[in-house]
Amino acid sequence: MATPVQGSFVSRTKSVDTSNSFKRTIEVPASTTYEPTGSNLNSAFLIEAGTSYTLTAVDGGDLTAGLVTGQVYNVALKKVVTGGGTVVKLLS
Repeated sequence: MATPVQGSFVSRTKSVDTSNSFKRTIEVPASTTYEPTGSNLNSAFLIEAGTSYTLTAVDGGDLTAGLVTGQVYNVALKKVVTGGGTVVKLLS
């Protein structure tokens, strides 16, 4: 039987790769206009509740309808406008 001195040692510590995961969320509450800047820049978002929103992508274009609640969209936003009862989470 191999020991650490006699054979190769195999580590049983599992490393967790988080390179493609989100580290922080910012919640934009209902009836709010929010423009993320500086350290609040995001790389994705999701609609937590509601259907009244206008989302402006960093490179242009507005999203105003048709998004699925709870679905993560990998689009960076430069402006979020929510209506009554709509909550958006920005992920970074």
